[in-house]
Amino acid sequence: MTNAKFRNLFMKYSRLLVLILLVVFFAAATKTFWGPDNWGNVSNIVLQQAPFTILLAICMTLVIVLKGFDLSIGSAVALISCVAGMVLNKTYNPWLAILAALILGAVIGIANGILVAYVEVPTFIVTFSMQWILRGIAMVLLGGKQIYDFGPTFRNIFTSSRYTFLILMAVIAILMALLLSKTVFGREVYATGTNQDAARMSGIRVKRVYIMAFLINGLIIAFTSVLYIANLGTAEPIIGENFPMTAIAATLVGGTAVSGGSGKVSNAVIGSLIMLVLTNGMIHLGVPSEWQQVMIGAIIVLSVVAERGMQKISVEIV
Repeated sequence: MTNAKFRNLFMKYSRLLVLILLVVFFAAATKTFWGPDNWGNVSNIVLQQAPFTILLAICMTLVIVLKGFDLSIGSAVALISCVAGMVLNKTYNPWLAILAALILGAVIGIANGILVAYVEVPTFIVTFSMQWILRGIAMVLLGGKQIYDFGPTFRNIFTSSRYTFLILMAVIAILMALLLSKTVFGREVYATGTNQDAARMSGIRVKRVYIMAFLINGLIIAFTSVLYIANLGTAEPIIGENFPMTAIAATLVGGTAVSGGSGKVSNAVIGSLIMLVLTNGMIHLGVPSEWQQVMIGAIIVLSVVAERGMQKISVEIV
């Protein structure tokens, strides 16, 4: 194998290697993380935590590929969860609640898309403002209260099997991977993220790309919100405050470049698993929460630096 092929292979699978090394390290360093007599912790990561983090990271990946950020996803989850919870509480109809969630998610996504595409406000400003608006509406609707009574059937739909969340996440991840890699829209997303002016000159309707991207984001966030309250068993306006930073961290650690124009769903999946394993492993090692934050911040910086280094190496190989 030539040096060029080895470097290509290493760059392609470097994040997966990091994930494997982290699992091996924490399994060896502490008996409570994973072992022959302790599968519950890892199964909890994979079946209960990973689906939600991965779905949000997929949403963030789509926006970062377009050279932006979506800081509103946490507040969107809070508001959509509250609305879905209110519908469930009043009607006990899970399908009506899911429909209401999807409609609201679509409205939020389209609103973000229009502000970015037509008003030409940067994604950071649009979504930063939207997070306050959506969180405020959620607080007004519930007044700081919680909703627990979802009726007799809603939670059973999603929690009757411990694999439901994982399967639904996998379906969405596969569909998004196909959308980005095998469709005209996917190619337009990458072209727009690489060079918006060049994409426009080549005939791509850039405004439409932004609106469609945020619409898709809104729908995924809505579905994630439904899954989240099914898992949590409650809807409240304070949930999701750390979701944007978690999603950004997972996306960047997974290898999606902040410069736009590159990134895959697989990056979101691997990055999410790395962040979850790292966070969970540090807890089992007894690392203080303050130092956990330091470590996570350092990992994000190192990931961004490493990704830029890999891009330079790729250019040299070509």
